[in-house]
Amino acid sequence: MKKTILAIAIPALFASAANAAVVYDKDGTSFDIYGRVQANYYGDSDNPNPLTQADTQGDAELIGTSRLGWSGKVALNNTWSGIARTEWQVAAENSYDSKFKSRHIYAGFDGTQYGKIIFGQTDTAFYDVLEPTDIFNEWGDYGNFYDGRQEGQIIYSNTYGGFKGKVSYQTNDDEAVKVSDMGGQTVTTVFPDLKRNYGYAAAIGYDFDFGLGLNGGYAYSDLESTTSTNTGDKSEWALGAHYAINGFYFAGVYTEGDLKNDTTGYKGEGRGYELAASYNVDAWTFLAGYNFKEGKDNSAGSSYEDMVDETLLGVQYNFTSKLKAYTEYKIQGIDDMDDEFTVALQYNF
Repeated sequence: MKKTILAIAIPALFASAANAAVVYDKDGTSFDIYGRVQANYYGDSDNPNPLTQADTQGDAELIGTSRLGWSGKVALNNTWSGIARTEWQVAAENSYDSKFKSRHIYAGFDGTQYGKIIFGQTDTAFYDVLEPTDIFNEWGDYGNFYDGRQEGQIIYSNTYGGFKGKVSYQTNDDEAVKVSDMGGQTVTTVFPDLKRNYGYAAAIGYDFDFGLGLNGGYAYSDLESTTSTNTGDKSEWALGAHYAINGFYFAGVYTEGDLKNDTTGYKGEGRGYELAASYNVDAWTFLAGYNFKEGKDNSAGSSYEDMVDETLLGVQYNFTSKLKAYTEYKIQGIDDMDDEFTVALQYNF
């Protein structure tokens, strides 16, 4: 699928970048500023936090958040350019998290037909397989074991015809973390007493001219305890496909992951899948999705137990290319968990 088709088919993502304000663009040098501001109303929910599993019995609440970023590019010659990008997440005072949180911070080189290489913090290469199903503004993309954006990375990507590929390598990180987006909020979960010695990921895909795209990827992390001699690793693979035609968009991904402690012999394993669909007509976009994830360990008598089982519905209306409103509803399939909904207004610049 061509990038222009994908941009139409996935309306929820990266709207800020698409509306970037060009501050300077002359003689091969450009500088853009972009961002967004949104207000979400969340209904009552007694569900545990999906990232930390901590009890978050909350009343209905209106929460404001924003993002701010810039990107720059300077031509070095007819082929190579220097590039850089920084993006922060900011929450309103007394909301979920009032701190500035960096989302993307990297610099590198764009060599056009020779590919792009960047250094810093952003998504790993593995996210390229998950991105086609990550179409919701608020929820979705929970049927996997991806650890999210990571710092200290070296990433190379390139395309040739319909083929596309990306590889990433993460250097030592004294804290093993999982970074997830929940609507306008960014949540970082620190795994206690655990460091990531290194990690790597790879993704490959092919986009056909008639709207079909296929993707596959693998990710690995070498882990070590900071309080004992325990060592281990985490790995995940995924296969996905997406298809767009006449305003309709469909995507699916299947993934399996393992977590091992080489010292104690413990092993946890999981599997999951995500389905997503949307239909765009005029200013309206209708979305539907399903996320499922289950896991087990190697203890005696262990069997797979559901971790995520949710059906997602959403409607979005674009007043202009910069202003949109949306509502999304999450139907929980796990016992004793409440359904959730949100209504939001978002302005992009």
